[in-house]
Amino acid sequence: MARPLRIQFAGALYHVMSRGNEKRAIVRDDIDRAKRIDWLRRTVDIYGWRLHAFALMNNHEHLFVETPEPNLSAGMQYLGGSYTSYFNWRHKRSGHLFQGRFKALLVQTEGYFRQVSRYIHLNPVRAGIVTRPQDYQWTSYSGYAQARRAVAWINYDRVLTEFGRDTHDARRAYIRFVQAGIDSPLPSPLAKPVGGLLVGSAAFVAKMQQVLQNHPEDAATPQLKNLQYRPELAKIVEEVAAYFKHDPSDWRSGRRVDDASRAVAAYLARRCFGYQASQVATMLGYRSHSGVSNAIARIESDETDIKQTAEKIAQKLKHMGSERH
Repeated sequence: MARPLRIQFAGALYHVMSRGNEKRAIVRDDIDRAKRIDWLRRTVDIYGWRLHAFALMNNHEHLFVETPEPNLSAGMQYLGGSYTSYFNWRHKRSGHLFQGRFKALLVQTEGYFRQVSRYIHLNPVRAGIVTRPQDYQWTSYSGYAQARRAVAWINYDRVLTEFGRDTHDARRAYIRFVQAGIDSPLPSPLAKPVGGLLVGSAAFVAKMQQVLQNHPEDAATPQLKNLQYRPELAKIVEEVAAYFKHDPSDWRSGRRVDDASRAVAAYLARRCFGYQASQVATMLGYRSHSGVSNAIARIESDETDIKQTAEKIAQKLKHMGSERH
């Protein structure tokens, strides 16, 4: 299984979900639920998180958390490990409780607080456990709805300020907002994240693409490949042709190319920027996928400086992408 990508920086905002192993329960009764929430409180205090919302379900958990320090993974490891030790001890079991690593979506800090918090608070309603969010006690909703039920370790203000400066009026407005999500359900604000990782505007995605460029340790992770800047296939061909002083129209099916220019274009398009072999074959005049594979193998096995030339062109193309953003 591919290792999930982790992007951590000061002030990052996440929607985090942890699932039980094989979709099994992570809590069996109210004693477990209270203990899990207490461990969440400890984690928030120790790691300095700003927790905006949570929902603890039977076999999974949602967190809406902001990290003033880049410590999401450390905090989740502490939370998961501590609770698992308790759970295994209490229920006389051993082994993993959670399904692999937690899933974290990086959320834009502008425009998403109200929608994501509502999505989390309506989990018990969508699951059919209750008909009203206030009837399920294992979420942060009660502190939003009633000031007397607020707790110090949950940050209600960031969401409520989007509904007005007066806290009392903001609470009433938030209750109406959540109810509207029941009366007229809308698509999840977390649906179809870009690259399976980012939730936000095009400008936010572009900004995070540049952050991702600085994470070479994650270069083999599918999410990173999906999010990195990728030039148009025609642009790759144009740059390679210009470097080798070729007319790209010479790269046609059935026409022989004596130097490595077309192979370099194939290598860049397929290996560096992830285009499908069929797309590369069509663009560069190869008769089949195997022709593309053979061209790439030629570059990868070359003992001269041709691969360095390919990497040089790749860096130029990536630099063009960074200038665009």
